[in-house]
Amino acid sequence: MRKSKKNFVGILGGTFNPPHKGHIFISNYALKRLNLGEIWWIVTKKNPLKKTKKNFQKRSENVKNFVTNRNIKIMEISDSEKTVYTIDVIEYLFKNYPNKKFIWLMGVDNLKKFHLWKDWKKIFYNIPIAIFDRPFYSLNIATSKVSSFFKGKKISTKSVKIFKYMNPPTWIFLNNLTHPDSSSEIRNRINERK
Repeated sequence: MRKSKKNFVGILGGTFNPPHKGHIFISNYALKRLNLGEIWWIVTKKNPLKKTKKNFQKRSENVKNFVTNRNIKIMEISDSEKTVYTIDVIEYLFKNYPNKKFIWLMGVDNLKKFHLWKDWKKIFYNIPIAIFDRPFYSLNIATSKVSSFFKGKKISTKSVKIFKYMNPPTWIFLNNLTHPDSSSEIRNRINERK
């Protein structure tokens, strides 16, 4: 028996420093294209591969004030000063929401360093991954260690309607629509004004 649409949840994790229209765009596109019930934004305390200077509570408040779509929920997973890795988030979600089916959502820009993420292969073996195109980053698909390792697990966009029912490892690259916003570019523009 298939789960109802509301049980399928897209997970978009990050520092959201700051949240922007690109995050909204990916979330709305995932809701529609992957036919998901909800998107959960996981606001992380820090990214081990980035310098996150802005206060976690402030970032979290910014995200809550930014999101207006009732199908996008905000979640915080923080454990004092401990770094919470993607694999920790996935295990937490599986343990606490056993009736949900999760899809990991990410921009293609993350592929370049994905093999540096803690237990990156384990992530792929545990959750289907939808990768969204971003301007100027499409080449990451062809050059990343991850897409090469899991090359045989990539599914065609023709199968997008059944993607959410597939078991990992499986991934899809959605490359038709893109949004130019980037958190780092927004931060740079803000710093230039100071």
